[in-house]
Amino acid sequence: MTASNNVASDLKHLIHPLTDHSVLPRAGPLVIAQGEDCELITEDGRRLIDGMAGLWTVNLGHGRQELIEAAAEQLRSLPYLSTFGGVSSLPAIELAEKIAELAPAGLNGVFFTSGGSEANETAIKFARRHWLRNGEPEKSIVLAHERGYHGLAGVTTTATRLQAYHADFGDGVSDIYEVPAPYLYRCPAGTPCDPETCPVCTGAALEQRIAELGPERIAAVIVEPVFGAGGVIVPPPGYLRRLREICARHRLLLILDEVITGFGRLGDWFAAEHEGVSPDLITFAKGVSSGYVPLGGVIVSDELWDELREPGEEPGVLMHGFTHSGHPVACAVGLANIAAIEGDGLLAQVREMSAVLARMLAPLRDHPEVGEVRQAGLMVGVELVADRATRERWPAVAMRGRRAAAEARERGLLTRSLLDDILCLAPPFTISEEMMGRAVEILAESIEATRDPHR
Repeated sequence: MTASNNVASDLKHLIHPLTDHSVLPRAGPLVIAQGEDCELITEDGRRLIDGMAGLWTVNLGHGRQELIEAAAEQLRSLPYLSTFGGVSSLPAIELAEKIAELAPAGLNGVFFTSGGSEANETAIKFARRHWLRNGEPEKSIVLAHERGYHGLAGVTTTATRLQAYHADFGDGVSDIYEVPAPYLYRCPAGTPCDPETCPVCTGAALEQRIAELGPERIAAVIVEPVFGAGGVIVPPPGYLRRLREICARHRLLLILDEVITGFGRLGDWFAAEHEGVSPDLITFAKGVSSGYVPLGGVIVSDELWDELREPGEEPGVLMHGFTHSGHPVACAVGLANIAAIEGDGLLAQVREMSAVLARMLAPLRDHPEVGEVRQAGLMVGVELVADRATRERWPAVAMRGRRAAAEARERGLLTRSLLDDILCLAPPFTISEEMMGRAVEILAESIEATRDPHR
Protein backbone atom coordinates (compact mmCIF):
# COMPACT_ATOMS: atom_id res chain seq x y z
CA MET A 1 0.00 0.00 0.00
CA THR A 2 1.35 3.44 -0.93
CA ALA A 3 1.80 6.30 1.52
CA SER A 4 -1.17 8.16 0.05
CA ASN A 5 -3.33 5.02 0.36
CA ASN A 6 -2.30 4.63 4.00
CA VAL A 7 -3.33 8.20 4.76
CA ALA A 8 -6.66 7.74 2.99
CA SER A 9 -7.34 4.50 4.84
CA ASP A 10 -6.43 6.11 8.18
CA LEU A 11 -8.83 8.98 7.56
CA LYS A 12 -11.56 6.55 6.55
CA HIS A 13 -11.32 4.06 9.41
CA LEU A 14 -8.99 4.93 12.31
CA ILE A 15 -10.35 6.86 15.30
CA HIS A 16 -7.45 8.63 17.03
CA PRO A 17 -7.48 9.52 20.74
CA LEU A 18 -7.24 13.20 21.67
CA THR A 19 -7.52 14.29 18.05
CA ASP A 20 -9.70 16.85 16.28
CA HIS A 21 -10.97 14.69 13.43
CA SER A 22 -12.73 17.64 11.81
CA VAL A 23 -9.39 19.20 10.88
CA LEU A 24 -7.22 16.08 10.57
CA PRO A 25 -7.76 15.77 6.78
CA ARG A 26 -6.08 19.15 6.19
CA ALA A 27 -2.64 18.09 7.35
CA GLY A 28 -3.28 14.37 7.32
CA PRO A 29 -2.12 11.84 9.91
CA LEU A 30 1.61 11.43 10.50
CA VAL A 31 2.34 7.82 9.56
CA ILE A 32 5.42 6.44 11.29
CA ALA A 33 7.06 3.40 9.72
CA GLN A 34 9.96 2.74 12.10
CA GLY A 35 11.62 3.74 15.34
CA GLU A 36 15.38 3.81 15.91
CA ASP A 37 16.54 4.62 19.43
CA CYS A 38 15.42 8.24 19.95
CA GLU A 39 14.17 8.86 16.43
CA LEU A 40 11.01 8.09 14.47
CA ILE A 41 11.05 7.52 10.72
CA THR A 42 8.04 8.39 8.60
CA GLU A 43 6.77 6.48 5.60
CA ASP A 44 8.57 8.86 3.27
CA GLY A 45 11.87 8.57 5.17
CA ARG A 46 11.84 11.77 7.25
CA ARG A 47 13.46 11.51 10.68
CA LEU A 48 12.01 13.13 13.79
CA ILE A 49 13.39 13.25 17.32
CA ASP A 50 10.94 11.45 19.59
CA GLY A 51 10.63 14.33 22.01
CA MET A 52 7.88 12.69 24.07
CA ALA A 53 9.29 9.16 24.24
CA GLY A 54 6.03 8.09 22.63
CA LEU A 55 3.82 9.34 25.46
CA TRP A 56 6.24 9.69 28.42
CA THR A 57 6.71 5.96 27.80
CA VAL A 58 9.53 4.65 25.58
CA ASN A 59 12.21 5.22 28.21
CA LEU A 60 14.78 2.91 26.61
CA GLY A 61 14.19 4.18 23.10
CA HIS A 62 13.04 2.18 20.09
CA GLY A 63 14.54 -1.09 18.93
CA ARG A 64 16.05 -2.45 22.18
CA GLN A 65 16.85 -6.02 21.22
CA GLU A 66 16.78 -7.44 24.76
CA LEU A 67 13.15 -6.33 25.15
CA ILE A 68 12.21 -7.70 21.73
CA GLU A 69 13.93 -11.00 22.46
CA ALA A 70 12.27 -11.28 25.88
CA ALA A 71 8.86 -10.88 24.23
CA ALA A 72 9.68 -13.39 21.46
CA GLU A 73 11.01 -16.00 23.88
CA GLN A 74 7.96 -15.71 26.11
CA LEU A 75 5.61 -15.87 23.11
CA ARG A 76 7.20 -19.16 22.13
CA SER A 77 6.90 -20.73 25.59
CA LEU A 78 3.67 -19.28 27.03
CA PRO A 79 1.96 -16.48 25.07
CA TYR A 80 -0.96 -15.96 27.44
CA LEU A 81 -2.19 -16.99 30.85
CA SER A 82 -5.03 -15.72 32.99
CA THR A 83 -3.98 -15.14 36.61
CA PHE A 84 -7.57 -15.50 37.86
CA GLY A 85 -8.17 -18.11 40.55
CA GLY A 86 -4.57 -18.32 41.73
CA VAL A 87 -3.01 -19.36 38.41
CA SER A 88 0.43 -17.84 37.84
CA SER A 89 3.41 -17.65 35.51
CA LEU A 90 7.12 -17.25 36.17
CA PRO A 91 7.39 -13.76 34.59
CA ALA A 92 4.49 -12.45 36.69
CA ILE A 93 5.97 -13.89 39.89
CA GLU A 94 9.46 -12.58 39.15
CA LEU A 95 8.31 -9.11 38.11
CA ALA A 96 6.08 -8.69 41.17
CA GLU A 97 9.03 -9.64 43.38
CA LYS A 98 11.35 -7.22 41.56
CA ILE A 99 8.92 -4.30 41.73
CA ALA A 100 8.39 -4.88 45.45
CA GLU A 101 12.18 -4.81 45.87
CA LEU A 102 12.40 -1.43 44.09
CA ALA A 103 9.37 0.16 45.82
CA PRO A 104 9.54 2.17 49.06
CA ALA A 105 9.67 0.13 52.25
CA GLY A 106 6.38 -1.31 53.40
CA LEU A 107 4.84 -1.87 49.94
CA ASN A 108 5.09 -5.51 48.92
CA GLY A 109 1.87 -6.46 47.15
CA VAL A 110 1.67 -5.99 43.36
CA PHE A 111 -1.47 -6.17 41.20
CA PHE A 112 -0.96 -6.03 37.42
CA THR A 113 -3.10 -4.19 34.87
CA SER A 114 -2.75 -3.29 31.20
CA GLY A 115 -2.10 0.43 31.72
CA GLY A 116 -2.40 3.53 33.83
CA SER A 117 -6.16 4.08 33.66
CA GLU A 118 -6.77 0.52 34.87
CA ALA A 119 -4.10 0.98 37.55
CA ASN A 120 -5.75 4.10 38.97
CA GLU A 121 -9.22 2.54 38.77
CA THR A 122 -7.81 -0.38 40.76
CA ALA A 123 -6.14 1.82 43.37
CA ILE A 124 -9.36 3.73 44.01
CA LYS A 125 -11.31 0.48 44.33
CA PHE A 126 -8.69 -0.92 46.71
CA ALA A 127 -8.88 2.23 48.85
CA ARG A 128 -12.66 2.05 49.10
CA ARG A 129 -12.52 -1.70 49.78
CA HIS A 130 -10.12 -1.05 52.66
CA TRP A 131 -12.57 1.17 54.51
CA LEU A 132 -15.56 -1.03 53.67
CA ARG A 133 -13.78 -4.06 55.07
CA ASN A 134 -12.90 -2.10 58.19
CA GLY A 135 -16.51 -1.23 58.93
CA GLU A 136 -16.44 2.35 57.55
CA PRO A 137 -18.32 2.20 54.23
CA GLU A 138 -19.09 5.92 54.42
CA LYS A 139 -15.38 6.63 53.69
CA SER A 140 -15.75 6.60 49.90
CA ILE A 141 -14.72 10.10 48.74
CA VAL A 142 -11.50 10.47 46.77
CA LEU A 143 -9.81 13.88 46.68
CA ALA A 144 -8.14 14.59 43.34
CA HIS A 145 -6.00 17.61 42.53
CA GLU A 146 -7.01 20.29 40.05
CA ARG A 147 -5.09 19.72 36.77
CA GLY A 148 -4.27 16.18 37.81
CA TYR A 149 -4.54 13.47 35.15
CA HIS A 150 -5.34 9.91 36.22
CA GLY A 151 -6.74 8.27 33.10
CA LEU A 152 -9.87 8.21 30.98
CA ALA A 153 -11.74 5.12 32.10
CA GLY A 154 -14.81 5.28 34.39
CA VAL A 155 -13.90 6.72 37.79
CA THR A 156 -10.55 7.97 36.49
CA THR A 157 -12.20 10.28 33.95
CA THR A 158 -13.80 12.13 36.86
CA ALA A 159 -10.59 11.94 38.91
CA THR A 160 -8.82 13.63 35.99
CA ARG A 161 -9.41 17.25 36.99
CA LEU A 162 -9.03 18.85 33.57
CA GLN A 163 -12.41 20.08 32.38
CA ALA A 164 -11.68 19.55 28.70
CA TYR A 165 -11.93 15.81 29.32
CA HIS A 166 -15.43 16.04 30.82
CA ALA A 167 -17.55 18.26 28.58
CA ASP A 168 -18.56 15.69 25.96
CA PHE A 169 -19.45 12.80 28.25
CA GLY A 170 -22.15 13.98 30.65
CA ASP A 171 -22.02 13.86 34.41
CA GLY A 172 -19.07 12.27 36.15
CA VAL A 173 -19.18 9.67 38.88
CA SER A 174 -19.99 10.57 42.47
CA ASP A 175 -17.64 10.95 45.42
CA ILE A 176 -14.74 12.52 43.55
CA TYR A 177 -13.94 16.00 44.88
CA GLU A 178 -11.34 18.49 43.72
CA VAL A 179 -8.59 20.09 45.77
CA PRO A 180 -6.28 22.90 44.59
CA ALA A 181 -3.00 22.08 42.88
CA PRO A 182 0.42 23.45 43.97
CA TYR A 183 0.78 25.25 40.62
CA LEU A 184 3.29 27.90 41.64
CA TYR A 185 3.10 29.92 38.42
CA ARG A 186 -0.69 30.21 38.71
CA CYS A 187 -1.22 29.55 42.39
CA PRO A 188 -4.93 29.33 43.32
CA ALA A 189 -4.10 31.29 46.46
CA GLY A 190 -2.59 34.15 44.42
CA THR A 191 0.73 35.06 42.84
CA PRO A 192 3.55 35.53 43.50
CA CYS A 193 3.52 32.34 45.55
CA ASP A 194 5.69 31.73 48.60
CA PRO A 195 5.68 27.95 49.10
CA GLU A 196 6.61 28.37 52.75
CA THR A 197 3.40 30.25 53.57
CA CYS A 198 1.04 29.44 50.68
CA PRO A 199 -2.07 27.62 51.97
CA VAL A 200 -2.03 25.32 48.95
CA CYS A 201 1.64 24.39 49.12
CA THR A 202 1.64 23.93 52.89
CA GLY A 203 -1.44 21.71 52.75
CA ALA A 204 -3.69 24.14 54.65
CA ALA A 205 -6.12 24.33 51.71
CA LEU A 206 -6.30 20.54 51.58
CA GLU A 207 -7.00 20.38 55.31
CA GLN A 208 -9.76 22.95 54.90
CA ARG A 209 -11.34 20.78 52.20
CA ILE A 210 -11.05 17.72 54.45
CA ALA A 211 -12.79 19.63 57.25
CA GLU A 212 -15.58 20.75 54.91
CA LEU A 213 -16.31 17.24 53.67
CA GLY A 214 -15.51 15.44 56.90
CA PRO A 215 -12.56 13.03 57.22
CA GLU A 216 -15.00 10.31 58.20
CA ARG A 217 -16.29 10.40 54.58
CA ILE A 218 -12.94 10.48 52.76
CA ALA A 219 -11.18 7.34 51.59
CA ALA A 220 -8.07 8.67 49.87
CA VAL A 221 -6.11 11.47 48.24
CA ILE A 222 -4.66 10.81 44.79
CA VAL A 223 -1.81 12.88 43.36
CA GLU A 224 0.90 12.80 40.69
CA PRO A 225 4.36 13.63 42.09
CA VAL A 226 4.74 15.79 38.96
CA PHE A 227 1.49 16.68 37.19
CA GLY A 228 2.14 15.43 33.65
CA ALA A 229 -0.70 16.06 31.20
CA GLY A 230 -1.89 18.94 33.38
CA GLY A 231 1.16 20.96 32.36
CA VAL A 232 4.32 19.43 33.90
CA ILE A 233 3.45 21.14 37.17
CA VAL A 234 6.23 20.55 39.69
CA PRO A 235 5.10 20.80 43.34
CA PRO A 236 7.52 22.52 45.73
CA PRO A 237 9.89 20.35 47.77
CA GLY A 238 8.13 18.88 50.78
CA TYR A 239 4.65 18.79 49.27
CA LEU A 240 4.43 14.99 49.18
CA ARG A 241 5.68 14.77 52.76
CA ARG A 242 2.96 17.20 53.84
CA LEU A 243 0.34 15.11 52.06
CA ARG A 244 1.65 11.97 53.76
CA GLU A 245 1.43 13.62 57.20
CA ILE A 246 -2.05 15.07 56.58
CA CYS A 247 -3.40 11.77 55.29
CA ALA A 248 -1.98 9.87 58.26
CA ARG A 249 -3.40 12.37 60.75
CA HIS A 250 -6.90 12.29 59.23
CA ARG A 251 -6.89 8.54 58.48
CA LEU A 252 -6.93 8.86 54.70
CA LEU A 253 -5.04 6.67 52.26
CA LEU A 254 -2.47 8.30 49.98
CA ILE A 255 -2.32 7.15 46.35
CA LEU A 256 0.73 8.25 44.34
CA ASP A 257 0.07 8.12 40.61
CA GLU A 258 3.53 7.29 39.26
CA VAL A 259 2.33 6.24 35.82
CA ILE A 260 4.71 8.81 34.28
CA THR A 261 7.30 9.30 37.00
CA GLY A 262 7.80 5.63 37.90
CA PHE A 263 10.78 3.62 36.63
CA GLY A 264 13.28 6.39 36.30
CA ARG A 265 11.96 9.53 34.62
CA LEU A 266 13.09 11.69 37.56
CA GLY A 267 16.30 9.74 38.16
CA ASP A 268 14.97 7.33 40.80
CA TRP A 269 12.86 4.22 40.49
CA PHE A 270 9.93 6.09 42.01
CA ALA A 271 9.42 9.80 42.68
CA ALA A 272 8.38 8.91 46.23
CA GLU A 273 12.08 8.31 46.90
CA HIS A 274 12.85 12.03 46.41
CA GLU A 275 11.09 12.89 49.66
CA GLY A 276 11.31 9.57 51.48
CA VAL A 277 7.54 9.07 51.27
CA SER A 278 5.87 5.68 51.63
CA PRO A 279 2.31 6.04 50.34
CA ASP A 280 -0.41 3.46 50.80
CA LEU A 281 -0.65 2.72 47.08
CA ILE A 282 1.56 3.48 44.07
CA THR A 283 0.22 3.16 40.53
CA PHE A 284 2.55 2.56 37.60
CA ALA A 285 2.48 1.85 33.85
CA LYS A 286 4.26 3.34 30.79
CA GLY A 287 7.94 3.10 31.73
CA VAL A 288 7.71 -0.32 33.42
CA SER A 289 7.90 -1.92 29.96
CA SER A 290 9.03 1.16 28.00
CA GLY A 291 5.71 0.78 26.18
CA TYR A 292 6.90 -2.24 24.18
CA VAL A 293 3.93 -4.20 25.55
CA PRO A 294 1.04 -2.63 27.50
CA LEU A 295 1.58 -3.10 31.24
CA GLY A 296 0.66 -1.31 34.45
CA GLY A 297 -0.20 -2.03 38.03
CA VAL A 298 -0.62 -1.06 41.65
CA ILE A 299 1.80 -1.58 44.53
CA VAL A 300 -0.04 -1.76 47.85
CA SER A 301 1.07 -1.29 51.42
CA ASP A 302 1.56 -4.31 53.62
CA GLU A 303 -1.56 -3.35 55.59
CA LEU A 304 -3.76 -3.50 52.50
CA TRP A 305 -1.98 -6.61 51.25
CA ASP A 306 -2.54 -8.36 54.59
CA GLU A 307 -6.26 -7.52 54.40
CA LEU A 308 -6.47 -9.34 51.08
CA ARG A 309 -4.89 -12.40 52.70
CA GLU A 310 -6.89 -12.36 55.95
CA PRO A 311 -8.06 -15.96 56.42
CA GLY A 312 -11.06 -14.94 58.53
CA GLU A 313 -12.59 -12.69 55.89
CA GLU A 314 -15.75 -13.91 54.15
CA PRO A 315 -16.00 -13.82 51.23
CA GLY A 316 -12.27 -13.89 50.72
CA VAL A 317 -12.29 -13.57 46.94
CA LEU A 318 -10.97 -10.32 45.43
CA MET A 319 -13.79 -9.54 42.99
CA HIS A 320 -11.65 -7.44 40.69
CA GLY A 321 -9.43 -8.19 37.73
CA PHE A 322 -8.71 -7.79 34.02
CA THR A 323 -8.21 -10.23 31.16
CA HIS A 324 -4.56 -9.24 30.84
CA SER A 325 -3.66 -8.93 34.55
CA GLY A 326 -0.16 -10.39 34.82
CA HIS A 327 0.14 -11.09 31.09
CA PRO A 328 3.28 -13.26 30.80
CA VAL A 329 4.68 -11.52 27.71
CA ALA A 330 4.22 -8.05 29.24
CA CYS A 331 5.83 -9.19 32.50
CA ALA A 332 8.78 -10.75 30.65
CA VAL A 333 9.36 -7.47 28.83
CA GLY A 334 9.02 -5.57 32.13
CA LEU A 335 11.77 -7.72 33.67
CA ALA A 336 14.05 -7.13 30.67
CA ASN A 337 13.32 -3.40 30.81
CA ILE A 338 14.28 -3.13 34.48
CA ALA A 339 17.40 -5.22 33.90
CA ALA A 340 18.45 -2.85 31.10
CA ILE A 341 17.92 0.24 33.28
CA GLU A 342 20.05 -1.34 35.99
CA GLY A 343 22.68 -2.76 33.67
CA ASP A 344 23.19 0.46 31.71
CA GLY A 345 23.17 2.71 34.77
CA LEU A 346 20.32 4.73 33.29
CA LEU A 347 19.07 6.23 36.56
CA ALA A 348 22.41 8.00 36.99
CA GLN A 349 22.35 8.94 33.32
CA VAL A 350 18.91 10.53 33.72
CA ARG A 351 20.21 12.62 36.62
CA GLU A 352 23.22 13.74 34.58
CA MET A 353 21.18 14.54 31.48
CA SER A 354 18.64 16.43 33.60
CA ALA A 355 21.36 18.85 34.66
CA VAL A 356 22.51 19.21 31.04
CA LEU A 357 18.93 19.80 29.92
CA ALA A 358 18.44 22.51 32.54
CA ARG A 359 21.40 24.44 31.12
CA MET A 360 20.10 24.04 27.58
CA LEU A 361 16.67 25.35 28.55
CA ALA A 362 17.93 28.46 30.32
CA PRO A 363 17.85 30.79 27.25
CA LEU A 364 14.20 29.89 26.60
CA ARG A 365 13.21 31.65 29.80
CA ASP A 366 14.02 35.00 28.16
CA HIS A 367 11.68 34.54 25.21
CA PRO A 368 8.90 37.18 25.24
CA GLU A 369 6.15 34.57 24.92
CA VAL A 370 7.51 32.05 27.44
CA GLY A 371 5.89 32.55 30.82
CA GLU A 372 7.64 29.74 32.63
CA VAL A 373 9.89 26.76 31.96
CA ARG A 374 9.31 23.90 34.41
CA GLN A 375 11.51 20.84 34.74
CA ALA A 376 11.75 17.72 36.86
CA GLY A 377 14.20 15.10 35.67
CA LEU A 378 13.51 14.42 31.99
CA MET A 379 10.11 16.13 32.10
CA VAL A 380 9.83 19.68 30.76
CA GLY A 381 6.89 22.05 30.38
CA VAL A 382 7.18 25.37 28.51
CA GLU A 383 4.15 27.56 29.16
CA LEU A 384 3.43 30.08 26.39
CA VAL A 385 1.59 33.27 27.35
CA ALA A 386 0.14 36.27 25.56
CA ASP A 387 1.57 38.65 28.17
CA ARG A 388 4.51 37.82 30.42
CA ALA A 389 3.82 40.67 32.83
CA THR A 390 0.22 39.67 33.56
CA ARG A 391 0.61 35.94 32.77
CA GLU A 392 -2.41 36.25 30.49
CA ARG A 393 -3.14 33.10 28.54
CA TRP A 394 -3.71 32.99 24.82
CA PRO A 395 -7.33 32.60 23.73
CA ALA A 396 -8.07 29.02 22.71
CA VAL A 397 -8.79 30.05 19.11
CA ALA A 398 -5.17 31.22 18.75
CA MET A 399 -4.00 27.58 19.07
CA ARG A 400 -0.66 29.01 20.15
CA GLY A 401 0.84 25.81 21.48
CA ARG A 402 -0.53 23.65 18.67
CA ARG A 403 0.98 25.91 16.04
CA ALA A 404 4.38 25.73 17.71
CA ALA A 405 4.16 21.93 18.03
CA ALA A 406 3.17 21.62 14.36
CA GLU A 407 6.13 23.78 13.36
CA ALA A 408 8.44 21.63 15.49
CA ARG A 409 7.20 18.55 13.65
CA GLU A 410 8.12 20.14 10.33
CA ARG A 411 11.59 20.93 11.68
CA GLY A 412 12.20 17.39 12.94
CA LEU A 413 10.89 17.19 16.53
CA LEU A 414 7.77 15.33 17.59
CA THR A 415 6.46 17.00 20.73
CA ARG A 416 3.09 17.75 22.24
CA SER A 417 1.08 20.82 23.13
CA LEU A 418 -0.88 20.30 26.33
CA LEU A 419 -3.94 22.28 27.38
CA ASP A 420 -3.35 26.01 27.88
CA ASP A 421 -0.47 26.18 25.38
CA ILE A 422 2.06 24.24 27.41
CA LEU A 423 4.69 22.55 25.24
CA CYS A 424 6.47 19.56 26.68
CA LEU A 425 9.59 17.46 26.28
CA ALA A 426 10.14 14.02 27.76
CA PRO A 427 12.74 12.19 25.64
CA PRO A 428 13.98 8.62 26.07
CA PHE A 429 16.63 8.10 28.73
CA THR A 430 19.09 7.10 26.03
CA ILE A 431 19.10 10.44 24.21
CA SER A 432 22.53 11.90 23.48
CA GLU A 433 23.57 15.37 24.57
CA GLU A 434 23.82 16.41 20.93
CA MET A 435 20.32 15.23 20.07
CA MET A 436 18.92 16.78 23.25
CA GLY A 437 20.47 20.10 22.27
CA ARG A 438 18.94 19.87 18.83
CA ALA A 439 15.50 19.13 20.33
CA VAL A 440 15.68 22.23 22.51
CA GLU A 441 16.89 24.31 19.54
CA ILE A 442 13.97 23.15 17.40
CA LEU A 443 11.52 23.93 20.20
CA ALA A 444 12.92 27.46 20.55
CA GLU A 445 12.97 28.01 16.78
CA SER A 446 9.39 26.79 16.48
CA ILE A 447 8.11 29.12 19.20
CA GLU A 448 9.82 32.05 17.50
CA ALA A 449 8.70 31.06 13.97
CA THR A 450 5.04 30.97 15.00
CA ARG A 451 4.95 34.31 16.83
CA ASP A 452 2.33 36.82 15.78
CA PRO A 453 4.38 39.56 14.03
CA HIS A 454 1.74 42.16 14.88
CA ARG A 455 2.08 41.77 18.63
